[in-house]
Amino acid sequence: MTQNMQDLLQQARSDALSAAPPMRRDVDDFVSAGRKRRAKHRLLQGGAAATLTAAAVFAALVIPQALSSAPSAPVGAGATAVPPAYPDAQWTYSLSGYKAGEFTVTAPEHITPGYQELYVRHGNENENMYDGTSGGVAATSPLYSATVTVYRPGVFQPTKFAAGEHVTVNGRPGLYLSDAMYIDSADLAPAPELAWQYTDNAWAVVSSVIGGRYNKADLLKVAGGLTGAAATPATVAIKTTYTPAGYSLTSAGRTDDFPSGASYMAASLRLSKVRPSYASLTEPVDASTGHGPTVRIALYPTEFTDDTHRKPGSAAYCNSGNANLCFRMSADGKYLAEIYADGGASIPQAELLKTLDNLQFADPKQPSTWFPVTEAVPAL
Repeated sequence: MTQNMQDLLQQARSDALSAAPPMRRDVDDFVSAGRKRRAKHRLLQGGAAATLTAAAVFAALVIPQALSSAPSAPVGAGATAVPPAYPDAQWTYSLSGYKAGEFTVTAPEHITPGYQELYVRHGNENENMYDGTSGGVAATSPLYSATVTVYRPGVFQPTKFAAGEHVTVNGRPGLYLSDAMYIDSADLAPAPELAWQYTDNAWAVVSSVIGGRYNKADLLKVAGGLTGAAATPATVAIKTTYTPAGYSLTSAGRTDDFPSGASYMAASLRLSKVRPSYASLTEPVDASTGHGPTVRIALYPTEFTDDTHRKPGSAAYCNSGNANLCFRMSADGKYLAEIYADGGASIPQAELLKTLDNLQFADPKQPSTWFPVTEAVPAL
């Protein structure tokens, strides 16, 4: 573990002592406690009694950092076989997962009206979550150290790459920066980033999301493997037939908008009162801050929750220390859904509870059972 990570964990541990979280892996809370000081997330607003260790705090904060740089090498089996193309229809995926040397890139796991995102794993790296009392490993998830953001044609403006080094990816122009910010407003250290035109007037960006552990050769290798697929509707493992009035879908997928997502999430739906603009983007959108009230519905495996929430088949209930945070467990007890009203949203608990009580669960381990994103909430 690097010194940067150690410093982060120590600070997160200190912040956590004054307000116990409702869950072992509380994402929004520990983003606030450990790294995103600008946001007011739910832990610092109050929480139910539970414990969480520094390692779990770190994993909830950020798609984590790879521990070593890979040597330079040509793109291997993951080289592009099908040129990527962005579908015309919203909430539609059009990319494949692939391997590029020692890097494994997921299929798209997050979608917005302006882009879809894939995540990069270096080798077989994992992140352990530790029990807050015994100190043992409670659960393990893959460690993702980079993101690939593929923008809809005409959406991305590469202005922050104006001083970048000119490179070529699969015969198309690109720009490389050794020190760039994935999201300018996030409290992250600058890291390498590569933008390139994957087709005419359409850009993708591969970002080392923290720590600068990827070099130019690594990013070129990942970028060179980006592979298209037949357009298919984006799907998600939850749906609800009721949501608070005035809120519509902003983003969806297996995980949430960075930096609120985590590799161990099973599903996420984020709704907003006023949808952020997804035009003329220079970076991805952090919908959780700076865009007005939002509501997030998220699903987690129970191994990433604490015992106080394990109530299989029960009706939805709310956190005693935070009126904006409510929960409901799946009937089989394997997953916990939560709903959180953020960004100044003023929503009666009855509305949050009704949303969860109308939630349907697919099998997160069987994507063929998932719901189309277009049917996952009443209003798009």
